[in-house]
Amino acid sequence: MLAINDCGPFLVQDSVGTWLIQGAADGSSYAAGDRLVWLLPLLERTPTDVRAALPHVSLDDTPLPALVRFALTAWGEHWPALALDWLESGWPIRDSLDVLADMKDSHALSQLLRHRALRLWRAAA
Repeated sequence: MLAINDCGPFLVQDSVGTWLIQGAADGSSYAAGDRLVWLLPLLERTPTDVRAALPHVSLDDTPLPALVRFALTAWGEHWPALALDWLESGWPIRDSLDVLADMKDSHALSQLLRHRALRLWRAAA
């Protein structure tokens, strides 16, 4: 169980291995893959902290790779910047190369984000 933010909700895995977002107050559960936007606050932590909270789980089997990819394409600059932070800290890039290629050429993003995406894309390509 991983608290998404200080007030809940929680990222949990059910008995058959499905990742769910479970509401802190009402106990409702939703498929995590369908509500990646709810997981965005996890990117405000370091990947090391998130990994430590899920020690017995292969992170490839969690919604976290999809979350990083989603955040790279999110609105504004905050979430893409945090996703780039994760990639720069060693989070696997292989599933995000196409998004980084788009980011490096996007005039909708700041020059800083484009250059960060370009550095990561070059390093991994």
